[in-house]
Amino acid sequence: MLSFGYFKKDAIACELIGVAQFYEVSPNLYVDKSIDNLQQDKLANAIESAVRRVSDIYGAPVSHPRIIATAEAKYAKFGFNPTGMQISGFFRECIFLGPKGLNTDVVAHELVHSEVRHRTSLMVELTQLPAWFIEGTGIWVDYRAPFLLENIEVTSEDITQIKSVFYLSDFPNTNVKYYQASLMAVKPMNPKNMYNALARLNNGEQFEVVFKELL
Repeated sequence: MLSFGYFKKDAIACELIGVAQFYEVSPNLYVDKSIDNLQQDKLANAIESAVRRVSDIYGAPVSHPRIIATAEAKYAKFGFNPTGMQISGFFRECIFLGPKGLNTDVVAHELVHSEVRHRTSLMVELTQLPAWFIEGTGIWVDYRAPFLLENIEVTSEDITQIKSVFYLSDFPNTNVKYYQASLMAVKPMNPKNMYNALARLNNGEQFEVVFKELL
């Protein structure tokens, strides 16, 4: 049980955050005291903009994740990093936002992760969704400067290399070029078809068939 609690500490934090040092300021948005009223308003606007961006590119999201935000860096023990990360809790999807992630780009990026995981079973995620697909679809809605098409210079070899990485645990998440290559790897996909394609995976079809244009 102790080992389970350690490795699922982020999921536990997601479910129990309301009884910790965070409080709900609007439905599914939790902040701590490091985020004042002005920052709360800016974050709420960023979330609204992120939802619109995801809707414009992929279609309206339905996951409605719990968003937990802090301007402090001391919550790493609960799963925070300085920017943001998406976690599947036991009963819901969650997004942790750190001090560098209180903006539309990061929220939109993590919303896509939440949507992909909400629309697929755990078995599909573990056996059908490669890391480059998960990250590339998130980067598609992330307009930070390194991820704008005019700033990306990757080779076909870079894309082939990233396509060899299946598990997120093997994804070099400190290497910008890997994120850029992931974006270019998913660009042949029509983003408006992604939700239907994920449903096909849930119904037993294989990634190679459903997303054949990416291979």
